[in-house]
Amino acid sequence: MAKRPDDSGEIMVPPKPGSAAPPPPRQAGKKPRPFPVRLWAWALLMTAGTGAGGYFAWNYRGDKIHAEDALGTVTTERDGFKAAAEIDHKQLGECQASVTALSGKAKDTETQLTQTTSAAADCKAALQAAQAAKEESDKRIAALANFQKKFSDMVGTGKIKVSGRRGNLVLELPSEVLFPSGQAELSETGELNVLQVGLILKEFPDRRYLVVGHTDAAPLSGSIYKDNWELSTARALTVTRFLVKAGMKASNLIPAGEGEHDPVADNATGSGRARNRRIEIILLPAITELPALPAGLGDAADPPKKTK
Repeated sequence: MAKRPDDSGEIMVPPKPGSAAPPPPRQAGKKPRPFPVRLWAWALLMTAGTGAGGYFAWNYRGDKIHAEDALGTVTTERDGFKAAAEIDHKQLGECQASVTALSGKAKDTETQLTQTTSAAADCKAALQAAQAAKEESDKRIAALANFQKKFSDMVGTGKIKVSGRRGNLVLELPSEVLFPSGQAELSETGELNVLQVGLILKEFPDRRYLVVGHTDAAPLSGSIYKDNWELSTARALTVTRFLVKAGMKASNLIPAGEGEHDPVADNATGSGRARNRRIEIILLPAITELPALPAGLGDAADPPKKTK
């Protein structure tokens, strides 16, 4: 290939195909241009910044996508948890309401159980009391039947009358059989009758008796006694003393006089006055047959103990 000189007298060689172009020929009298370091540095800096920005932007885009996906997942899970929490809260409210209702029912059941237990205890106590009362009633009926059996011979001969009055067993002896008119001393027949009664009653040493004298309403005339009351009391005392002689305990006998104040028949007729003139021996109820005393009251009937 031919070479030719340029304007500066240098021979110019044409560039080979594919090789870099030769630098332009320097002009005579001019200084060569310095290398643009700053420009290159700025270019490199901008290139590096652009590359770094692109790199970080690409990475940030990926992180953003991942973050958005994670946020969506978390939001979905949060909504699920929130819905589950609302369901749980609703179920908790229903459970609390059920617990409150069951607690009320349990309290009502406990109250009913307490009332039932108390009623059962009351029924049991009432049943025991009724059973005890029945047993005492049976004992009293048996005692009355025994009394009637013991006095059946005297009742059959008209010497005594056995009856019930004011809830008590009463042995009634006519005064005509016992006493002369207006007197308080027993006749021989009267002594035998009272002795027979005493021999039977002393078989029941744990029972107490009230010996009561009665008269009719006719006033006394030519008597040593002031009135019928005094006469009835004297007759009751005479019978009581004779019962003691028959073997009865004096502590089991209480004499009293009613006079004409407790009639059993009309005093306007002779038969009625005859019925009213009588001696009654009343069987007093045993302590077990009486209602229970109020709490705090002691038994004042027991005699004081004697010291040696």
